[in-house]
Amino acid sequence: MRCYYHHDKEAIGTCRSCSKGLCPDCAIDVGKALACRGHCEEDVRAFLAFVHRSNQFSAQSPEKIMASARKARFASGIFLLVLGLIFTVWGVSNLQKLVIIAVMGACFLIYGAIVLWQTRKM
Repeated sequence: MRCYYHHDKEAIGTCRSCSKGLCPDCAIDVGKALACRGHCEEDVRAFLAFVHRSNQFSAQSPEKIMASARKARFASGIFLLVLGLIFTVWGVSNLQKLVIIAVMGACFLIYGAIVLWQTRKM
């Protein structure tokens, strides 16, 4: 492969951002990747920072991830219970017109209770 900028020189690698072949004069090492000198350096640095942040998240312990999931599921169950209570009370207070709201509220209450029950078992 030839350098994109200097067609008479062999490429030593490719830019992580634009995938162009680069010779030693055009390439700059920005850590764990090559970039076009003066063109793609910032893009590649931003990409590497993103990858680094992603790796830090995935390096969390499974216990920590499960604890976060448990908290989110518990909050979802509480939200569903509150929403179900509101819909049920509102629907029952206007029973003639809003039977469907009361039924929907009861469904939210049941589903919220199921979510909380399953969270307890996690």
